[in-house]
Amino acid sequence: MKCLLLAWMMLCAIHLQAKTYLVCVGIADYPGTENDLRISDNDAKTIAKVFSVAEHATVSLLLNEQATQSALLSTMHTLFLNANTEDIVMLYFSGHGTSGALVCHDGQLTYQHIFKMLKGCKANRKVIIADACYAGKMRTTNQQTTNYKSQNVMLFLSSRTNETSQETQYKNSLFTIFLERGLRGGADKNRDRQITAHEIFDFVHDGVIEASGNKQHPVMWGKFDNNMPIITW
Repeated sequence: MKCLLLAWMMLCAIHLQAKTYLVCVGIADYPGTENDLRISDNDAKTIAKVFSVAEHATVSLLLNEQATQSALLSTMHTLFLNANTEDIVMLYFSGHGTSGALVCHDGQLTYQHIFKMLKGCKANRKVIIADACYAGKMRTTNQQTTNYKSQNVMLFLSSRTNETSQETQYKNSLFTIFLERGLRGGADKNRDRQITAHEIFDFVHDGVIEASGNKQHPVMWGKFDNNMPIITW
C-alpha cells in the first residue's frame, strides 16, 4: 500500500512539474507596405505575456523582421530540444497564412517543415495555434492529413479554409482576444484552474462566431486528448 501511494505521489509530482516551451511569432510589418497587417505583432506579445507568468514556462518571441523562415525553425528546434515526454511544446503564429503554409517575413514556411521538426521532439503534447487568414487550408493534401495524424499534434486555427481572420479596432485580432480571455481563466468551465484543449476550443469557437456575426469559425483537429491541459492559470 505504501509503495502504491509513493508511486502515485511521484506521478503527481512529475505532472505538476511538466514544462511548457512556447515560440510566439507575430508579423505585422512585411517587406514593402501592401502586405502589412496592423496588430499581428501585438497578438504574439499578448500570448507570450500570458504564458510568461505561468509556472514552468519558457517563452521565445519573434516579431516582424526577426521572424524569418530559418529563425523560426531554428528557435523551435533549439527551444523544443529541451522538452521531455511529459512536457508540452507550442507554436503560436499571427500573420498571413496561405494554402498549407504560414507566411514568414521572408517567405512561406510549410506545415510539412514544422511537422518534420516536431517529429524529433520528445514531448508527447505538441500544439500549433495559428491566427491567420485561410488557416484551415493547411490540410489541403492527403500527405498533410497523414502527417498531423501520425504524431501527437493539436492544431488550433483561427478560421476555416475559405475564411479570413478578422482584425479589430483593438490591440488584438478577434481570435486572439478570445484566446487570451480563455487562457486567463474564461474557458475554465469546471473551475479547476486548468484549461484543457476542449475547454479552450469551446470558449474561443463560440466567442469568435458570435462576435464575427457567423463570418469566422475557428477549427481544431489532430491527434490529441480533448482533456489535454494547455495551461494552468
